[in-house]
Parts: sequence; structure tokens; C-alpha cells
Amino acid sequence: MDQKKFKELTDGKIILLDGATGTCLQKAGMPAGVCQELWASEHPDIILELQKGYVDAGSQIIYAPTFTANRYHLREYGLQDETVRLNRELVELSKAAAGGRAYVAGDLSMTGAQLYPMGDMGFDELVDIYKEQITALVEAGADLLVVETMMSLQEARAAVIAARETCSLPVMATMTFQENGRTLYGTDPSVAAAVLQDAGADAVGINCSAGPDLMVPMIEKMAVTARVPLIAKPNAGKPSFDKAGNAVYNMDPGTFCSHAEKLINAGACIIGGCCGTTQEHIRALAEGAEKMPIPVWEERSKMPELAATERTLLVIDKETKTESIICSRDTLKNLDALMDETEEKEDADALLIIFEDSLDSEEVQEVLETVREVTDKPLGFQACDINVLALARRYYAGCAFVR
Repeated sequence: MDQKKFKELTDGKIILLDGATGTCLQKAGMPAGVCQELWASEHPDIILELQKGYVDAGSQIIYAPTFTANRYHLREYGLQDETVRLNRELVELSKAAAGGRAYVAGDLSMTGAQLYPMGDMGFDELVDIYKEQITALVEAGADLLVVETMMSLQEARAAVIAARETCSLPVMATMTFQENGRTLYGTDPSVAAAVLQDAGADAVGINCSAGPDLMVPMIEKMAVTARVPLIAKPNAGKPSFDKAGNAVYNMDPGTFCSHAEKLINAGACIIGGCCGTTQEHIRALAEGAEKMPIPVWEERSKMPELAATERTLLVIDKETKTESIICSRDTLKNLDALMDETEEKEDADALLIIFEDSLDSEEVQEVLETVREVTDKPLGFQACDINVLALARRYYAGCAFVR
């Protein structure tokens, strides 16, 4: 599938995803603490039965169980050299389960690494980790990609950018939010939608997080800034815990479906289930979808220009107060002066960084990191060198306006 076909697939329609994988595998006997991807590959009959059941229930897109099958995460189990094999085998397994009746999404999630400056992982290194997994997913025949259950917006950006730089498959991207309506790192749903679509996602949304009732206001916030289809893949309610400490999800399919209609009214058009949902939940969605209204989108060309950091969103208009900061190669010789200049312009709504010279990737990152130490104002970029402009947009942990 290419991006054009994905747009046609989602235009004016409700698209059904699958339900949970992890909680269903646990019920099928997967022990706690094992590598889920390895266990899935060693129990193909269980995966085939689960995913065939989702397709029979009405899923139009199923997720291959490649969730954390990236080199960084797999090294916890000594399986880093099995990255390509596991991704290929699991996609092929899902393709067999789909049997041509549903599309298969290659699934990517968080690596567990901490990006610099909170950790030691560099942005380019993280992108390369995702590229390795994506290449294997594409070669195995995935129809599209999904970046899901992301808590870090910058890591989600890295995965989307890796996809855009590796292949032409459509990319869906979903974040997971806490009950306070923000991610663990403090990102708001409206910000997430703006940033991920700017990075190149073909659809954005929310998965896991909470039950479908608590997800409604989050989708409403995303709908304000989204220019691409919205995804909602909630859990089967808020979990309780049994004596063994296992999460138990008790929302029945009928109740789940009634809340899903509210998610669609809020703007979502790609719907499925996450933790605790089963084939019966998807079947209820499929039966109810025939009666649900199709979300009506505003004309994309009328949407305002947006700029965002990982935590703040700004609509760029004639009233926006913007201050400029000139950056040249000499700027790198005195970063303290750059910090002082940034601090002096704290009254601005946004800052426009004007790159006068051709800088390399490390130099561009150094400028951005210096500015971000001082301010959380949204940034815009202007450059005489188009490559510098591309680098600034690539590394900026948000979405920038361009002049």
C-alpha cells in the first residue's frame, strides 16, 4: 500500500483495527518477563488463531506482533542479532493470518532508551535503530507501519522520520496518555497531533492510555490540530488487579462499542482496541460501525499554520510576536552569547532562528540544544542552505514554522 491508497482507504470511512495482542497472549499462556516477540514466533498457532479471529470479526488492519522487536530492546534478552529474523517471521505469520482479507501493519514501539540530554542515546542513532527494524518489516511484506504506545514525542518522531527516510509505506502514529491528559513526558494531545503529522505521519492518534470513555476528550483535542485521519485504540476500560498482580479489564464489548461511537463523534475514523480487548470487542465495533456517523473534516487548506514544542502549541498568525536570532559559524564559538540573546527575547511568542552559514548536523544540533536550554518558546527556521533547513526541522523536538 502507498500513501495515496491509504488516503483513499480512510477518506470518508470508518476503518477497523484489531484488538489486544499482549493481554491475549498472556491468557494463552505466555509467561511474564519473556521476550514477547520470541514467544510469539515460537507459538505460531496461537498468533494465527488470534489474528484470524480478528479478521473474522471485522478488522481491516491487523498489527504484526513486532512491538519491541528492535535491536536496542532485544539486547535485554541477548537477541539483538535476531532483529531481522524475528521481524520477518512475525510479519509473514500475520500475512498468513490475514489471508489477503486485511492489511498487515508492521508494529514499532519504544526502545527503552533515553534520548540525549536525559540519556546517552543520540537522535541519529535512534533513527538508525528504527530503520533496521523498518527495513525488515518492509522486506517481509508489511502493507503499512504503525508507531504505537509512545510516551516520548521525540522518540515517536524518530520512528516516523526513520520510516519516511526508509520507505514509501503509510505510517500511523499513536501516543499513550495518562489520565491527566498528558503523556509521561508532559505532551498534550493537540501538540502530539501537530508534531507527528509534521514529521510525516499519515494518521495520528491515541492507543492504550485508558478506557474509551476517558479517551474522548483527548481525541477532541487532537481533532483541533489534526490534518490527517485520527486513530483511537483504547483499552477495555480502566484495569483492576488480581491477587497475582495481573491487570484485569472488565469493560464488555457492548459498553466498549457505545463509547467508541463517542470517539468517532469526537473525530476518530480509525478504531480498534488495545489492552483487554478481544475478538468480541472488535465484532461489536464492526456491527456498530454500520450505524455510526462518519467524521466530517474541515478543509485542510484552511487550517492555520502551527508551531509547537513538546509541551506547547502556537497558532502562527498576524498577531504572533516573533523575534529573530542570527546564527552563523561564529555563533558556535560563543554559545554563552547565544544563550544570553535568547533570554533577552523571552517576551516573544516564538523565535525565528536564521541560519546564515552552512552548518553540519552536529552544529545544527548544538545550536538547537543551546536555545532549548534557555526557552520553551516554539521555534521557526530560515536558512540560505536548504540542507541546513532540513537538518533543523529534523532535529527540532516539535514542529517549526518556516520562513
